[in-house]
Amino acid sequence: MLIEAAKLVINVVPEAAANSIVRVLASVTQRPRVSPLEQEAMAQASKARYGEGNENVAWAWGDGPPVVFVHGWSGRAAQMAPLAFHVAHLGFRSVALDVTGHGDSPKRHARWDYFLRDIAALSQSLHEEIYAYVGHSAGALCMMAARALKGIHAQRYACVCAPSFPFPPINVIQKKLNPKEGVLEQYKKHIAEQFETTWEELRAGRAYAHAGSDTLLFYDETDRFVDHSEGDRIQGLCPGARLVKTSAYSHQKILAAPELARAVGEFLKKDNA
Repeated sequence: MLIEAAKLVINVVPEAAANSIVRVLASVTQRPRVSPLEQEAMAQASKARYGEGNENVAWAWGDGPPVVFVHGWSGRAAQMAPLAFHVAHLGFRSVALDVTGHGDSPKRHARWDYFLRDIAALSQSLHEEIYAYVGHSAGALCMMAARALKGIHAQRYACVCAPSFPFPPINVIQKKLNPKEGVLEQYKKHIAEQFETTWEELRAGRAYAHAGSDTLLFYDETDRFVDHSEGDRIQGLCPGARLVKTSAYSHQKILAAPELARAVGEFLKKDNA
């Protein structure tokens, strides 16, 4: 009902007011339930704090070179827990963060620059060189963008169902609110400003600049949120990147796929033996 009301309102109020409404609605996050499989993995984790005032929450498993796991928009660390737990058993220290506005971290809304800021803050809190980052969807896009924007660095980057630029919220806004073109263009600009660039540069794949054989791309052909063709596009932007596809999962269920665990494990171990 709220969405239907907003859909009517944003097309009759002044554009500045419509812009504000769209930004507020688009920033609201959901806390997904934690599945039994995720609960089992989370029960093995130790809880940590990071960020300003140590208000944000992260979870860690195992010992060894650190691997940071980044969930997607309206996701939570628990969604990454089964994969993180698997990686920990391979001899790594897996650390999964709850980005501001997600999971057990504070606030009920999110921004793209929260992802960028929190990935860097969590990385700095570990006080050692990060061996790899593993990100899902928006989290993967932001971890790749954070390389240039926040100076993070690792030997390996694994992107699961990652968009080549932040178009998914634009698609959702168009579908649910159908705003005027000017409002949509202003929201694109709002997103781009959080990445400290223009929408055109984002669309060109700026977040993936200078990535290559250090990158694993993993997609599912049944994903209706981020089409698997995004993997082909990003591979074109990242010469030498490895692209793997499945066809039995979806945007979320892929995180528990045995094929993903196997691919990530092999990717992380191949130069760490």
